[in-house]
Amino acid sequence: MNRWKTLTLAPHRLHFFCGMASLLLASGWWAVHLFARYAGTPIWALDLQVAPIWAHGFLMLFVVLPTFMFGFLFTTFPRWMNGPAVPRASYVLTAVALSLATIAWLAGAHGGLALQLLAVALATLGLLTGLVALLRVLVDAQKVVSHAVVASIAVATGTVSVAGFGYGLAEANDFALHFAVRAALWGFLFPVFFAVCHRMIPFFSQNAIPGYVAWRPLWMLVAVAALAYARLLLGTAGAFDWLPIADVALALLTATCAIRWTSLGARGNPLLWTLYAGVAWLPVAMALQAVRDAGFALTGQWLLGRAPIHALGIGFFGSMLVAMVTRVTMGHSGRPLTMNGATLACFLGVQVAAVARVLGELSTAPEAVRDLLLGSMFAWLVAFGAWSALNFGIYLSPRSDDRPG
Repeated sequence: MNRWKTLTLAPHRLHFFCGMASLLLASGWWAVHLFARYAGTPIWALDLQVAPIWAHGFLMLFVVLPTFMFGFLFTTFPRWMNGPAVPRASYVLTAVALSLATIAWLAGAHGGLALQLLAVALATLGLLTGLVALLRVLVDAQKVVSHAVVASIAVATGTVSVAGFGYGLAEANDFALHFAVRAALWGFLFPVFFAVCHRMIPFFSQNAIPGYVAWRPLWMLVAVAALAYARLLLGTAGAFDWLPIADVALALLTATCAIRWTSLGARGNPLLWTLYAGVAWLPVAMALQAVRDAGFALTGQWLLGRAPIHALGIGFFGSMLVAMVTRVTMGHSGRPLTMNGATLACFLGVQVAAVARVLGELSTAPEAVRDLLLGSMFAWLVAFGAWSALNFGIYLSPRSDDRPG
């Protein structure tokens, strides 16, 4: 069996493989740019045709994280709802379009608007193809689950957001760019990641810990998703005085989830407790965001820099990638449901990256900021580089139990 056929046997194989490749390309390129800011070389890394915040944000929000997400959602939607499998043509096109978007954007960041718009078009094609595939499963399923509805709405939001990002680029419209990025974060990634956690962490725990009682009330899923969208709309409308209320509510609700889902019975089972550790970053991020927004409401000054966003992006999103993708990879490759020491070290490396990046935003000493920023980037690259190396071969090999998929 050739490698391409093996890689495309199941959606999680192709999407996780492409997601890791895109993550390493995007992160490696960004690391060179950050290094060049302090060292002054290589010059080409500083010669960007788009603002760095958009260059970095586009890749992570619209390409890298969605590629992983579709690998998971294409696998779980049919299982959640007893629905039809996602067609091979749909998941291949989604993954290929998003992968090409990564390449086109990296070229466009230095080469100009035409390549940037090509990247946006490819990302839009990928998200739209993925959305249509998910909706087909949803419509044809024997039953409908709330987590799939929340995820579908979020993916639709992401699809509109990336198109809006393209409009912002074409028209040099900063408002459109800001809105697209905020919508991708709070209306797309946040709801999908939370919905997956709400559905899967209690399920995995119940299967692994005797006597564990799954806790995932529908009202919690609806409340957190609704608050995320409310926060997006309040920020867009400039109602900044109301943001701390939404932030505190999200911090309290997600902290409740983190506590209720966690069990001491997971000791000795890193495949499970890493999920608990990952979701614990969510209330931390929201608490930091509450402080930041409250500070602006009271003083007119934004406090904490980008610490809340990096606690969310590196701490929560990054940790959940390693924990959740590792579990799916092991389970769907016929391997034992365990996390080995090397993978656990990669997860801990992501924790180091998250802590260093948050501390870098809180520090005021220029040398400390530099060291923490570059140290965080180094830890991130080493962790995800090693993790990807551990998994690439799995996606290119048949299942160890000779089952299909």
